[in-house]
Amino acid sequence: MNAASNNKFVIKGKMKMKKSILLLIILLSILINCKSQILSESQSVIHDIDSIRKVFHIPGLTFGVANCDSTIIVGGLGIRVINTFDFVTINDYFHIASLGKGVTSFIIGKLVDEGQISWDTQFFDLFPEMKAKSRGEYHDLKLMDLLSMRTKLRSLNDWSVKQIIDGYNEEYKEDRFSYYNFAAYALTLEPVKYDSGQFYNYTSMGYVLANLMIQKASGMNYSQLLEKTNKDLGVNFVIGWPQVIDENQPSGHLIPSQSGWGESDKLEVLNGERFTDWGEDFLFYNIPSGHHSISVVDYLKYLQLNLNGLNGQSNYLEATSYDFIFNGAKEYSMGWGNEVVNGNHYYSHSGSAGNFLARAIIIKEQKIVILIMLNAGNGETIGGMHQIIKYLEKKYAT
Repeated sequence: MNAASNNKFVIKGKMKMKKSILLLIILLSILINCKSQILSESQSVIHDIDSIRKVFHIPGLTFGVANCDSTIIVGGLGIRVINTFDFVTINDYFHIASLGKGVTSFIIGKLVDEGQISWDTQFFDLFPEMKAKSRGEYHDLKLMDLLSMRTKLRSLNDWSVKQIIDGYNEEYKEDRFSYYNFAAYALTLEPVKYDSGQFYNYTSMGYVLANLMIQKASGMNYSQLLEKTNKDLGVNFVIGWPQVIDENQPSGHLIPSQSGWGESDKLEVLNGERFTDWGEDFLFYNIPSGHHSISVVDYLKYLQLNLNGLNGQSNYLEATSYDFIFNGAKEYSMGWGNEVVNGNHYYSHSGSAGNFLARAIIIKEQKIVILIMLNAGNGETIGGMHQIIKYLEKKYAT
């Protein structure tokens, strides 16, 4: 082969290399441009949500949207405590209050799958010794009735609970914090009366009884069951306020005059130390139904399991258990509200002890979950939360 031929091969080789490099540059440019557009879109969403946060004077919040496979967007905005520059991050813990009902139902779903208990297990089959002193209206209570609010049990969710707690503490002076005795006492109280057309009665009291049932069936207390679930899922639901993790976690806030905590009409810090006297009892008995904290990242992971389960995938729970948890009762099922909105099965729940606020949404057919958690629970904050959810639904679920 002569020199001229060698030169031709060298030239052709250089041309191919230049074309390859050019193609690589073009592909990289496209990828970078796409990534920039995605980043820009996420930044735009975060900016819009932060604008809503400021209008409604929400100190701090975390939010997230996910589909079956991945997290679409997650963000932390604002401050952990008013009048500071201590900024919220996506790893911060927020109190979720009554969203804990869904968590407890999820734990029970696992026990059902394992054959340790059934949704239709009757309370007095496990605690026959309580039946004689209990009112007849409560004699047929099943586990699923307790979780779906199909009972006439008294409220554990408003200021009237103080009378119940005070009455119990007067009768059981030496046993102030006892799920067993408190349940026995609750079963002696006059049942609530349903209005015409009413078919469920929202009260966390049912979860006090349900907690006793799963402890009896599993041989584990609630804290142990929750810890097992955390370990199995790789998440961290904690019992109590965010400060259980450390003192620098987000504080709760409220306006006392709006919540019965005082006369001030200004936003104030309110953490666990303000829940004194009967407030301690209130939080204790609400542990199975509404005294948990978690980060947005971990809660989204938990919501994704539920979303996939609702779409027929057995994972931690059997698909049939997910279906029962969310659809086992009309309008309010096992710790989740359910309805059909624009042809989509729409599952949701809100939670607040007054000082934090959270809402989770699962839209089955759209295969989307939406979560928002805020460190204030006053009226204006509630309005802001709904505005943010409306924005996220329009952006990701239409």
